[in-house]
Amino acid sequence: MDDFKSKYAHVVATISESDYPAKTTANGQGKFTWGFSTGWTSGFFPGLLWQLGNHTADSLFSDAAAKWTAGREVEKTETTSHDIGFMVFGSFGNGIQLGSKNATYSDVVIEAAHSLAKRYNAKVGMTRSWGNIGDKDQFEVIIDNLMNLELLFWAAAKSGNKTLDTMARSHANRTGKQWFRNDGSTAHLCVFDPMTGALKSPCTGTPQGLSANSTWARGQAWAIYGFTMAYRYTQDPSYLSYAETATKFYMDALAQGSGTTLIPMWDFNATAPENYSDTSAAAITASALLELSVFTKNASYREAAVHIISELAAYSVSSSVSDAVLSHNQHDCSAANCTIIESDYYLYEAIRRFAGDFPPESKTQF
Repeated sequence: MDDFKSKYAHVVATISESDYPAKTTANGQGKFTWGFSTGWTSGFFPGLLWQLGNHTADSLFSDAAAKWTAGREVEKTETTSHDIGFMVFGSFGNGIQLGSKNATYSDVVIEAAHSLAKRYNAKVGMTRSWGNIGDKDQFEVIIDNLMNLELLFWAAAKSGNKTLDTMARSHANRTGKQWFRNDGSTAHLCVFDPMTGALKSPCTGTPQGLSANSTWARGQAWAIYGFTMAYRYTQDPSYLSYAETATKFYMDALAQGSGTTLIPMWDFNATAPENYSDTSAAAITASALLELSVFTKNASYREAAVHIISELAAYSVSSSVSDAVLSHNQHDCSAANCTIIESDYYLYEAIRRFAGDFPPESKTQF
C-alpha cells in the first residue's frame, strides 16, 4: 500500500490531465514509464485514484480522481463499443461509490447505460461487444462484456428503469449458458446471427488467447468477477453457481500444473517459451474471490485470495524501474517488467476488500 501511495502520487504530479496510463513501456535507459491511452482501459486510472482517496483519506488522490474522471464524460454517448462500462463506471461509478459529492455523476452513468443499451439485440438477448450496431451478418460477444453489465445494473437500480436490468440479466444468463465448456473453462468469443439470435458456430473463439480452444486467463478471471458482480446486484443464485464453476477451473488448472502458485500463465494452455505469468488475471481473481467468499460463506475462497495477494507481492517492481506497482504482463506488451493498468487497479481493490471495504451493494449480504 505504501508503494501505491508513493508511486501514484508521483504519477499524478508528472502527467497531464489528458493522459490516461495504460501500460508501462521501456525508455532508452531501460526504465519502464507509462504509455497512455484514452481507450477501454482509461477508466481504471481515475478509478484507482478514487480508491486511493477513499482508503487513505488523502485529498491529493480524491482531487486528482475528480480531474481525471471529468475527462471520461465524453464517453457517455459512446455507442461504438461495449467498453463504455469500463470507461464510465470505472471513473464516475467509482466516484459515486467512493466519496464524490458531485451530483451530476449519476446522470452521466445513467446516460452511459442508455448508450450501451443501444448495442443490445433482443433476438440475441445480449449487448454487442465488437462491430457496428447495424451489422446484420454477425453479432460478436466476448466474455469481457460481463464486466460492463455493472453499468446497466447500477443505472437500473438508480433510475428505476427495469428494461436496463432485464437487458443485463438476459446477457448474463446467456453468457452462463453458452460460454462454459464441460471442464468449467470459458471461451472468449461467441458469434451469433443478429437476425435470429442463433449461434453461428460453437463458441470456440479465443482471439486474445493462445488458440481457438485454449483458455485465456484474464477471460476466466472476467467470468469469476463478472458473475460475482451480477449476483451482487440481483441475488440470482445461478450467477453464484457460474462464478464457482469458473473458480473451480481456475484452481484445478493451477493445481494440475506446479501446484504451488495461484498466478496463472496468460493462457492456461500456454507452453514454453511463451508461458508468461499474468498478474492481471491473478489480481482480478483475488478481488472477485474475496467478494465471492462473502456471498457463499466459503472461507476457502478468501484463503485463495489471500494466497494470490501474497504471491503478487513478489511481482512488485522498484520505483527506480517503474511508475507502476506490479510487473509481469509480458504477453500484453512484450516485456517482463511491463504493467497494464488493470493489474494495479484490481490488486489495490483486492487489498481494500481484504480490509473489509466492499461495494455498497455487497454490504447488505453480511
